[in-house]
Amino acid sequence: MDKVISTISMIREKYILFLTVIIQWVMLSGVLSQSHWETAIYAEDTWHYFVGTSAPPSNWNDLDFDENNWYSGQGGFGYADGDDNTTIPNTLAVFFRKSFQVDGLDEILSIAVHGDYDDGFVAYINGVEIARSFNMGTPGTAVPYDQTTEGDHEAVMYQGGVPDIYIMDHNDLEGSLQAGENVFAVEVHNVNSTSSDMSGLFFLSFELNAGVSYYGPTPDWFYVPTEFTTSHLPIVVVNTNGQDIPNDYKITAHMGIINNDLGETNHLSDPYNHYDGFVGIELRGSSTLWFPKKQFAVETRDSLGENKNVSLLGMPVENDWIFNAPYTDKSLMRNVLIYKMAQDAGRYASRSHYFELVLNGDYRGVYVMLEKIKRDDNRVDIANLNPENVSGDDLTGGYIIKIDKWDGENVGGWYSEPQLENYSGFYYQYHYPKPDDIVPEQQEYIIDYIDNFEQVMISENFSDPTSGYPSIIHWDSFVDFLIMQEITKNVDGYRLSSYLYKDKDSNDGRLVAGPIWDFNLGFGNADYYEGWDTQGWQVEAELPLDDFGNPFWWYLIWSDESFRWSVQQRWHELRQNMLSNTAVNTVIDSLRDHIGVAADRNFERWPTLGEYVWPNYFIGETYEEEVEYLRDWIMTRMEWMDNELLATHGNRYLVPEVFALNPVYPNPFNRAVSIRYLLPIDTNIKLDVFNANGVHVYRLFEGKKHAGVHTSPWDGRNKYGQDVSSGMYIILLEADNLQYNQHHYTETRKAILVK
Repeated sequence: MDKVISTISMIREKYILFLTVIIQWVMLSGVLSQSHWETAIYAEDTWHYFVGTSAPPSNWNDLDFDENNWYSGQGGFGYADGDDNTTIPNTLAVFFRKSFQVDGLDEILSIAVHGDYDDGFVAYINGVEIARSFNMGTPGTAVPYDQTTEGDHEAVMYQGGVPDIYIMDHNDLEGSLQAGENVFAVEVHNVNSTSSDMSGLFFLSFELNAGVSYYGPTPDWFYVPTEFTTSHLPIVVVNTNGQDIPNDYKITAHMGIINNDLGETNHLSDPYNHYDGFVGIELRGSSTLWFPKKQFAVETRDSLGENKNVSLLGMPVENDWIFNAPYTDKSLMRNVLIYKMAQDAGRYASRSHYFELVLNGDYRGVYVMLEKIKRDDNRVDIANLNPENVSGDDLTGGYIIKIDKWDGENVGGWYSEPQLENYSGFYYQYHYPKPDDIVPEQQEYIIDYIDNFEQVMISENFSDPTSGYPSIIHWDSFVDFLIMQEITKNVDGYRLSSYLYKDKDSNDGRLVAGPIWDFNLGFGNADYYEGWDTQGWQVEAELPLDDFGNPFWWYLIWSDESFRWSVQQRWHELRQNMLSNTAVNTVIDSLRDHIGVAADRNFERWPTLGEYVWPNYFIGETYEEEVEYLRDWIMTRMEWMDNELLATHGNRYLVPEVFALNPVYPNPFNRAVSIRYLLPIDTNIKLDVFNANGVHVYRLFEGKKHAGVHTSPWDGRNKYGQDVSSGMYIILLEADNLQYNQHHYTETRKAILVK
């Protein structure tokens, strides 16, 4: 009996072993049944190296070069500044090489060089150049040992970043890569002799046919280049011709856009039927530069390198575009969503269009094409300000001012230091005209204008309708700007990427808030400054750990009861329409459906789902979870704002205490005038314009209005649609006032039209 049991046990063990082998074989077969990537050379391998205090032998990168007289050490090579295994002395260049064996040459489909470097490099296989950074001159030309780079480049791996990738088809390596022994050689150059850092870490990987395995596993950060051939979204293909893309100037590249008719699939192999021409391209952003999915500023150009105005993806004709790269925003829609909300509210915000990007043959995921904020008839529609406009009305506009950090694009401006306790000031940047274009007279004018605005804001009667800030700002734009910042609870709101603009005085030269910009950290996507919390006003936020606080005048404007009345009334209006729960849900669903399966490809290329990416508060395991978090957050946030703004005084939003017709602005006026009035009750009103002789000119409104603050424009036309002549006009407000035991309320204001 014991022998039987023993035999059964042996059979069972052999059966289990057999099943295990079968399972492992099946799993391995699954892996090997498709092309896959393996790494032949790692940065931390032992390399032979030469410090470039003199020129190395001309054949230093050849296979048959005798490297025995060179030093050997573990890569990378540098100044021991956090990302180096072998320390080298300060130098302009370092040269290093690594021998490797190639098995199964015919099984290699493509090759990838990953390089993390500071500041530039050229890479070779068997003496043949295979990759070069953007700042190392013309591809294929020899590089002197003491040549410095044409701009710097920062290493990123020591900060958790992914090295730059250069992908080549097997055919591109014909004549260099060979069966058997090969050598991979790299020269790294510094930006100058006094540079404090230098780094060189390089990896060599191969894509192999199914069923073979010759090399080692890829690094943890390695991504499998996504197979990409078709999309329901437009496909944008950019080729830099071997140039790396810098972050401080634009290089010339080629761009093709495939955008077939609506409902048709776009194929990567299709002809470029939407755009086929030159562009200037550079990296853009501040903190986003550290993300592996880069953002780009793109300028469409002609063959001579001059600006070329075109319509891209249905947007109005222009030449400046932004390729926005949702990375920390895993919903892929935060910016698009808020810009749509602002547009529906009647404000200009950047138009947008999703596309998929292929850069130098590498699929880069889902991007959003945005209009760059600039002066244009179809963007920020203000007067064109030329260098010769230095006096009179021409000097008064148009200007675009940006509140931001003192780095990034077009840096130039002035630091505001108002005399306020516990306030350190902030930086105003010239956005239009650009710092290089704005002339001293224009600088002086806009600085004085903003300084006057700040002085009014810190005055005792800052809220006076005639002498205070209401006479300086475009009231309604500030109301809408605040609502858009608050619905997102944008932790960078008000203080960074925040715009103001001013037109000529003759074109209603009040200070306008907007356009809104950069909301990737909004809608609960920040784990600091309570950005995740659906409660609390961001305009009131204390930012003790930051050098970039909210401008003081936002606190003061928010403290003005009249402004709050307007916010409450406007919020009530928007919640009945484009910001209703139904409307917002519809937009979210529409964006999710529009992105569709492109989201899957994006997260295959950038596998961030389920991973923390600074500064995520919520980390969803799936794309759908990210979208639903966004949806739930917005709904909860709007409910909180409802309770704060609409549930005051017995479920009614606050209203003015008295009737009032405010002084018109601007006055005198040229094209249009704004008429603001306050109603303490729901009532029937008439708002009319008369000339100086008492003749009726135009009825602006007749009917019932809710209690609150209202604004009506008059464009200087009569009831027949004809332009009226220059002169003085009387604005008359009439309202029923039975609640106050009066039969009627009337008030008049003068408005002077000058043509």
